Amino acid sequence: MTVEEAADRLLQTYSVYGVGREFLTGLMEDGIQNYNLSVEAVFHGTRMMLGQQLGVQELFSARDVAAMLDISEKEAVAEIEAAKAQLIEQGEDMSKYIISEPKRQKFIVPPTRWTS
Repeated sequence: MTVEEAADRLLQTYSVYGVGREFLTGLMEDGIQNYNLSVEAVFHGTRMMLGQQLGVQELFSARDVAAMLDISEKEAVAEIEAAKAQLIEQGEDMSKYIISEPKRQKFIVPPTRWTS
């Protein structure tokens, strides 16, 4: 993904809040040039920052977290599990922070059910 493509994706959500392309590209290019971050890392970091500032719920996968932290997906899962354990220990409601992917189910429907 390029910075322009990342800006396009962010604008789909945040342009209604007055966020402009110039602001987004400048912010992301700053992260890339001055902090040696990848486009994917600045994209997800910008999503997180904008979501927090504007009250928009953003959901992040383990892969997204790994990109932001510049670690492997396996390490990201370990970090997420550690944070989850700490929140549970503090008595926090996990449904506010973590949405687990539901188990997939398969259904077999006989072809006769599809005819009228």
